[in-house]
Amino acid sequence: MFLSINFCDIAMWQVLLSWLLPFLIGLALGWLLWGKFKAKLKKKKNECDDLKQQIRKLETDLTKCKSVNNDHLGTIAILKGQLKEMEVGTAKLNTEDENAVQFGAGVKTSMFGSFTDDNLEVIEGIGPKMKEFLHKNGISNWASLSAKSPDYLKTLLEKEGAKYRIIDPSTWPKQAALAETGEWETLIDLQKTLDTGKKKDKHVSNDSKIERLLIKMGILKRWDQDDLKAIEGIGPKIEKLLHHEGIKTWRALAETSLDSLNRILDDAGSNFQLADPGTWPRQAKLAAEGNWEELEAYQEALKGGREVK
Repeated sequence: MFLSINFCDIAMWQVLLSWLLPFLIGLALGWLLWGKFKAKLKKKKNECDDLKQQIRKLETDLTKCKSVNNDHLGTIAILKGQLKEMEVGTAKLNTEDENAVQFGAGVKTSMFGSFTDDNLEVIEGIGPKMKEFLHKNGISNWASLSAKSPDYLKTLLEKEGAKYRIIDPSTWPKQAALAETGEWETLIDLQKTLDTGKKKDKHVSNDSKIERLLIKMGILKRWDQDDLKAIEGIGPKIEKLLHHEGIKTWRALAETSLDSLNRILDDAGSNFQLADPGTWPRQAKLAAEGNWEELEAYQEALKGGREVK
């Protein structure tokens, strides 16, 4: 059996509806799907915009970091340069300290005769006010100071108040004992390791308190390395003259013949002709070799740089 449909019997609106209805359904479905797609697209676009904003912020932060890093690198370079200069300066100071020689480095015992046993200022860490304070408390000489323990001295200082509380007297008794027994060289070596009476860096060594006092009193002389004025008979003008002739070190002076020295003085004019360089090479040789005791003894026998016959 076949279904027989006569299209002639179908009304026009039915035909139109049969075409329009699928179109409307498709349109509604498409609109619905497009709406969802559009919402998702907007969401993704917003996420993309957020990511772009984050990227721009990160790029800005990165630029700032690079700028700060460059500043830091510049500062580091400057500090490295300053550190290098300080190292060079420190090395130079160390060299100067090593080259700075002390005339009469092996100080004679007789030199210490100027120190009386009540002079507590020979102790590193004790000055005039501290000396007066100790005298008032019955510690008036090296013997009485050496008999006190560091703890006793510390307690004594703490009673005086805050300004004395920071003082460290731990080495005072030992220093006083060395002074009392006349062990000056040992005391000098000890004081070179101290800083106002306290232990300091073992690599640091300066003049001792004893040496500073002797230099101040004019008993001990101090000369820089190759200072020609250390030679008896040579003053600033003759030193300048010798420097001009290329004689700038003790070794160079020691190796210069008397004939050459006399010629230099004669050529310089009448102001220098009274100078007698006869002993200069020998003195310079002793200085160059560091034989200070022998040089000092030799110079004590000279008069104006000349040997007394």
